[in-house]
Amino acid sequence: MSIPSLYFKFRDRFNFSPHRFEIGNAIIQNKGLADNFFLKKLYDLEDDEYRPYYYFHFDYFSKSVPDQEEQYFNHVTDIVINRVEHYKKKDPFSSSYPDHMASVKKLEAFLAFLKTVDRWHKLEPIESVVAEKDREIDRLNAKIEMLEAQLKEVTKYDASEKIVISKGSLAPFMHLIQQIQDLKLPNDNRLARSQGQSPWYKMIAKYFKHGDKDISIDTAHNYFPANKDDKPAKYINIDEGDKLFKIVPKDKE
Repeated sequence: MSIPSLYFKFRDRFNFSPHRFEIGNAIIQNKGLADNFFLKKLYDLEDDEYRPYYYFHFDYFSKSVPDQEEQYFNHVTDIVINRVEHYKKKDPFSSSYPDHMASVKKLEAFLAFLKTVDRWHKLEPIESVVAEKDREIDRLNAKIEMLEAQLKEVTKYDASEKIVISKGSLAPFMHLIQQIQDLKLPNDNRLARSQGQSPWYKMIAKYFKHGDKDISIDTAHNYFPANKDDKPAKYINIDEGDKLFKIVPKDKE
């Protein structure tokens, strides 16, 4: 019985239309030479096929050895590096030397791809890894400093306590805020204005509380619809009995 290859997927015997990335011969197969067949196929691939080729065989490997990508990566990397070293030791005056160097070029291109998926730093010297980690630490420290400065700027106006609206008086208070939005100066400009309603309800949720309870931003939002002419179902309408105060211009008192 033929022993299956652990790392690489062979074509089925007598299959004359195999997947492009499957390795081996159609009739006589020696799976003990799987590494050689893997590299032989590699020499025929274009650079943009390296990734799908690598992961095609990794998916096959994962079916029998799940969650061991590092093992697969190390095996592939080792056979590629060993083959490069093998070719570089060949006699440079041999007639086969140009073919050997062409293979080396393909193998080194594949190694360049392997570096892009090297999460274990196998292909980088420890000095490069440490230097990269130091750069990442410097980058993160700079980001922390920036975020701390932003947080300090954002929170410098935060109050140590909230203004308390008397319990049961949330609706009258909201009615006052709604009136402020409509007040106009003698020159017909609005006293206070905003592009939308969010500054109003967010201000209330952040700086006020109702009795001993905070006012949720959703509750505050329900008093201030984005479109006053098309109020949503959750809109809280203030009853006439809760409209306890009326803000009027001084000259109309």
